[in-house]
Amino acid sequence: MKRLLAILTLASLALCAGPALAAQKFPTRPVQVLFPFGPSVTYSVSQVAGEALSQELGQPVSVTSTPGAGGVKAALTVMNKAADGYTIFDGYVAPLVLAPLSGNAKYSHKDFKPLYAVASNAFALVCHKDETRWDDLPGFLKYMKENPGKIVYSSGQDFTLRNLVIVAMLKNEGVVGRKVTYQDATEMKDFLAKEFDVMVCNSGQYKTNKDSMRVLAVLSDQPSPEDGIPGPLPKDYGISLGLSGLAAVGWNWWVVRSDTPDDVVQVLREAMYRGMSNPETRKKIEFMGFSPLSPDTYSPESYDRICSDITDQLTDAVGAIEWMNEQVARLGM
Repeated sequence: MKRLLAILTLASLALCAGPALAAQKFPTRPVQVLFPFGPSVTYSVSQVAGEALSQELGQPVSVTSTPGAGGVKAALTVMNKAADGYTIFDGYVAPLVLAPLSGNAKYSHKDFKPLYAVASNAFALVCHKDETRWDDLPGFLKYMKENPGKIVYSSGQDFTLRNLVIVAMLKNEGVVGRKVTYQDATEMKDFLAKEFDVMVCNSGQYKTNKDSMRVLAVLSDQPSPEDGIPGPLPKDYGISLGLSGLAAVGWNWWVVRSDTPDDVVQVLREAMYRGMSNPETRKKIEFMGFSPLSPDTYSPESYDRICSDITDQLTDAVGAIEWMNEQVARLGM
């Protein structure tokens, strides 16, 4: 009888310790992070985060470029992998929020469990360095108001964040311009050749071409990091950006499949929290011109609220695209 009781006791203890032992065993092999675009400065930021996570997990963490369908390919690849925590989706705003909003993806941000946010990157409205028709953002908007439809700007495809952020501001100001859309890398070449007036650029484009540009405004409601794009914010002039917080800037939130076991997710979260809190990691991200996002502010608990708020704001911004198209059509352009 005593032997039977001892066996039952050991079995009970083993069952209770099961989840803890499973969590301790994870990870036993390398972890992969799927980056949804081609190699770029943004990719390098994710590699920095991957290195930090690797140090904390004690396993290699690779960041793999997986471009396609505006980032949707990477998201779907993660969803088709095992829900074991070994494949993480580097969820940028475009595939995580914009693609479902536009109908280009059948998932939503709710189909993933969040780890932590990594970084944000504001866009900037820039004109040519030797532009003489205006001196600053208010002067630019005044010129647009006095010359409806004359200004030609480039801001990517219609349903991209850099386009939504500029048309939201222009609609708020009641000014109309004509957008030219590029499918390839000729956009910057044509801007430098003065084929159009202004463009919305990211920090990588600015750093490479800053000697030929003048920043009219950093399209954010938060100051840029020390190594980010230098320039005034719209609110410095009393001008409404139209979008607030993370809705106005590029950002990424690392996520896993929603059915990933909680004990595995907890291991990843704790490791990523330590990695993203590391001053050296944050310094490297800032050096690239990005703003590291605080793991205390942008925590797993805030993920759904923030993504839902961004979805609501960007839904309103879609209306600004329709408004701009209607105004241009009325001008017969």
